[in-house]
Amino acid sequence: MACPYFTPISPDLPPAERAARLKRQMHAEWGIAVARLGGTEPCVAIVQELQRYIDGQVTLQELAGQDQLPLPSTRVLQATLQRETFSS
Repeated sequence: MACPYFTPISPDLPPAERAARLKRQMHAEWGIAVARLGGTEPCVAIVQELQRYIDGQVTLQELAGQDQLPLPSTRVLQATLQRETFSS
């Protein structure tokens, strides 16, 4: 699944890791879509942080604890956190 915001997921990854990344990417894409519906475009900083989440380098909870993200980015992050919670 190609997404204009995130790097493609390698088909060479083990199936379980690929599935986990796809799930995290769907959460991130949903968060961006919800924020955009509310008029908030994602900034470079949140896209980079969400890419780290997709890659498994950080959790959404760790991202939520950061103070340096600009306010509009927190809307994207909140929507992504909600999606992750709903899908669990």
